[in-house]
Amino acid sequence: MSDRLFPPHLLHARWHSFEAAGYSEPVTGIVYRGEPRPTCGMPLGGLDTGCIDVEPNGMFGYSTIFNHLVEPRALLNLPMLGLACRGEDGAEGSWILVSDTLGKRDTPQPSQSAVTFPPTDYAPLYDEIGLAGAAIADSIDYWGHYPVLDMEFACAAPVKVGVRAWSPFIPGDTVTSMAPGAVFEIHLRNPGGAAQSGSLVFNFPGFGPQEGVQRRPLTGPLQGVLVESGRQGDAWEMAYVLAVVDGDAADGGALNADREAWGQIANGLPAPSQDDSGASLAIPFDLAAGESRTVRVVLAWHAPHWRAGGAPAHEETELFTHMYARYYADAVSTARFLADNHEQLLQRVIAWQEALYGAEEVPGWLADALINNLHLIPECSIWGQAQPPIGAWCGEEDGLFGLNECPRGCPQIECLPCSFYGNIPLVYFFPEAALSTLRGYKAYQYADGRPPWIFGGITATVEANRPGYGLSAPDVGYQTVLNGACYVIMVDRYWRVSGDDAALAEFWDSLKLCNDFSMNLRPAYGLAQVMAMPTPGTDSHGLGDTEWFEAPEPGWKGYVTHAGGVRMAQVQIMRRMAEAMGDDDYRARCDAWLEAGAAALEEHLWAGDYYLNFNEPETGQKSDLIFGYQLDGQWVTDWHGVAGAFPPARVERTLQTVADNNCALSQSGAVNYATAEGEPAKVGGYGTFSYFPPELYMLAMTYMYNGQQAFGRDLLQRCLDNISCKWGYTWDAPNTVRGDADTGQRAFGADYYQNMMLWAAPAALREEDLTGPMQAGGLVARVIDAGPGE
Repeated sequence: MSDRLFPPHLLHARWHSFEAAGYSEPVTGIVYRGEPRPTCGMPLGGLDTGCIDVEPNGMFGYSTIFNHLVEPRALLNLPMLGLACRGEDGAEGSWILVSDTLGKRDTPQPSQSAVTFPPTDYAPLYDEIGLAGAAIADSIDYWGHYPVLDMEFACAAPVKVGVRAWSPFIPGDTVTSMAPGAVFEIHLRNPGGAAQSGSLVFNFPGFGPQEGVQRRPLTGPLQGVLVESGRQGDAWEMAYVLAVVDGDAADGGALNADREAWGQIANGLPAPSQDDSGASLAIPFDLAAGESRTVRVVLAWHAPHWRAGGAPAHEETELFTHMYARYYADAVSTARFLADNHEQLLQRVIAWQEALYGAEEVPGWLADALINNLHLIPECSIWGQAQPPIGAWCGEEDGLFGLNECPRGCPQIECLPCSFYGNIPLVYFFPEAALSTLRGYKAYQYADGRPPWIFGGITATVEANRPGYGLSAPDVGYQTVLNGACYVIMVDRYWRVSGDDAALAEFWDSLKLCNDFSMNLRPAYGLAQVMAMPTPGTDSHGLGDTEWFEAPEPGWKGYVTHAGGVRMAQVQIMRRMAEAMGDDDYRARCDAWLEAGAAALEEHLWAGDYYLNFNEPETGQKSDLIFGYQLDGQWVTDWHGVAGAFPPARVERTLQTVADNNCALSQSGAVNYATAEGEPAKVGGYGTFSYFPPELYMLAMTYMYNGQQAFGRDLLQRCLDNISCKWGYTWDAPNTVRGDADTGQRAFGADYYQNMMLWAAPAALREEDLTGPMQAGGLVARVIDAGPGE
């Protein structure tokens, strides 16, 4: 009998092409079995729903489905499945379907290193949860391809088990992707020559102990239990359904880390205690020799309100209501939706993934990375309904959508540069969400034209604005030099992809106000300030006068290549918008900025083989370090389809210098800084070998757009291989790579949605601008067209 979900014996932690159940052609994926163990399991969940991770050892991991988002983010570390039947020796036995009994510690922890910036430690550590000595699985073959997780368990039990767990996340279908639930398809196989009977047990920890927990059995096509908190109208309003579809099941209390209870599952489940919100199901089975059976369990949740403080206990902070609750009224109706439509929904998920797996223009390793990259949407997304404390400006259909920069490390909503990097798949697949966010930036814009740095969160200048999941506490923040560029560039993305000229008209006055503010931050430099940092002291909060690369060494002064190039791209985009709006006066102003900026770039920053890091003529301070990401502005112009930010000959020469130095000094990417002599630059802050993966993606694409496709592809693959194969960060996306040694290990950040910058790569592979993949036959269009609903 061979009905596994995917083949056995695939080499651990390497990309392979293989056949998989339900897929018509071979797929490319990574099967994990040992070390490196993924630092986080793949999440189940969708747009605005929160998510629950299933760890590679078979336990539930982090969970935000009941709005324990930060401080603390719930970390369950508890088993999901158990099996009771006769063992190979004929004796009755029970097994917990985990590959070890270790739960991971929450990260990050404070760093003990004096050279770490920021001072955090993400090293994975594990502790025994109390099940040592219990009969468990020998190993788990673990293949995640978000939103689908396939696991095959190796176990001494005579009945073999495979699991396909999935959520109905479907690019292009916003409402279906907001369904708060998951389906677990559990494949029971009897390969032996004798009949087997027993029970499959599903354990769910619930939402924690609470007074007044209410339980109601479910009968009919859904057999299981509805568990409710008994609260209404606040963040403690929580409910879930755990039920088997079209089968028999007995329900009981949670088994969690109770070794004795797990040992008795052949005889029954524990009774729930009074305040226990957890539950378990026991699903009986009888399998003839050689027979297989699929059991489907539905988990649907409903927790419609969250607190700005990031957890229900932060009752002193503002209360918001999830947009998903507008479409899914309760846990029972969601469970029925999933149960009634599971076959069609899974087919739609497989169809959109097949569009990527089969794309000739995308290598298999990149198809897998693009699919799993979308896991950042359930990890980081939040979508508030248009209710107070969100202002009356917010439309009922829009609500206010936001992404959290790094829930476990830097919790704040809609940090502008993070969305510059990371909103790309939203623009492509969920434009309603992208437009909702842009209208938030417009509504929160300050009278002087500056856009808000955040909608609320940890780096706010005002203490009252610092709760990490607020949507109604905009703040000026810092990194002023590039915040305007981020806003302009994101509006351009939406306008170009949607083709909606009415949207451009809606934002035009706001964009001009923003651009005027941005181009008047250093009046002493005149029009050439387009290439400059603001007047010293402009940013007195946070890390002071800085930009995206905010480490204190070597810093930024005077004329700057990196921020200046992005600002030149900003003005090129504003010029195209002015033409579309018929605003000849503003187009002429853009031409003046561009002319002055080009002259300043050549006069003050060109160094012969690359551009200086910075040059402040009035003080004589300059940095001749080779900055690996100095041409980010060129990527913006290439991907957005406007005239280049730098002269083509200079681009070609600079890219060669970066390849010969910054790229050559890193095993997995390109170091931030090299010396003019091509040696590692011993800079403080991020450190000698550090880099940002999203920045590396942009650099790789800049090579692709400028005559070096092969080098760009290789650079991108090396980075992704380091993330997923070497270190297991596939579902735990890092922000920065370690700087004190060239290991490729994470230095800072988890679930960093900046990494969704990867979705710009399909256009770069074909040397198209951002609209190319949306055209008929383009990759994004094919993904959307592959999974239409009825």
